Amino acid sequence: MFQLKPGMLAMIIGSRTAAGRVNIGKSVELFGLCEPGESFVNPVTGVVTQLPHDANHPLWLVTGNVVAFDGREGYTFVRAEYLMPLDKTLLPESEQQQVVQ
Repeated sequence: MFQLKPGMLAMIIGSRTAAGRVNIGKSVELFGLCEPGESFVNPVTGVVTQLPHDANHPLWLVTGNVVAFDGREGYTFVRAEYLMPLDKTLLPESEQQQVVQ
């Protein structure tokens, strides 16, 4: 398994919502992992936002050519299992051999 970190580049490889499916296949920069109930400043809008306390999972706030659930462009929230790092050294060895150089 790999560890995602803020500042890394990743590709969105899945989504559980229809709104999120438009972002599949897009590359993004990871901004931060947001835990349920945590407040943070959105780097695109500059607005302090809070992930709801009753959120089921922590979500990565990512930036790039993506669309959020409310239609705003430039950022979105993604579950970790739907992100694949674009730095091949972080992939399992079996997958490193499959990366196009």
